[in-house]
Amino acid sequence: MIQVAKDDVLRGLKKFRRLAKQDLLASSLTSNPDFWKAQAETRRQKYSDLMELVDEKGVDLAYEMAVQEYAKLPLFDPDQTVAPEQRGLEQALEMFFTLLGIGSADMLALRTSGSSSPRNGLLKDTNHWETEQTMEV
Repeated sequence: MIQVAKDDVLRGLKKFRRLAKQDLLASSLTSNPDFWKAQAETRRQKYSDLMELVDEKGVDLAYEMAVQEYAKLPLFDPDQTVAPEQRGLEQALEMFFTLLGIGSADMLALRTSGSSSPRNGLLKDTNHWETEQTMEV
C-alpha cells in the first residue's frame, strides 16, 4: 500500500526526532516552557515509537496503527487550548503521514472517518509515488 521505502521512512523519522529534541532544549526560552517541553517530549517519543514499529513490522503496519491512533484524537479548533501531549501527538502523526505522501485533505478524512482503506478513496493518488520521488527530509 505505502510506496515509500522503509529506510527512507526511518531516516525521515530520525530527523523529525532530532528536531523534537532541539525544540525540547529550546522550550525553556519560550513564554510557556512547560507546554512546549511536554509537546516536544510527546513528539520525540512518538517518533521513536514509530521508528521501532517501522523497523520491526514495516511501513504499512506502522501506517495502519498511526491511522487508528490519529482517528481517536478529537478535532481541535486552532485557537483552542489543548493539552500539550495531544498537540504533540497530533503533530507527530501528521508529520509521519506527510512523510508517507499523504496530504492534509486525506489526513482530515482519516481523522473524521478513522478508515484507512484505499477503497474509500483515500490514498488513491499515492500509488504512482516512487521512492526516488519522495521528499528529502
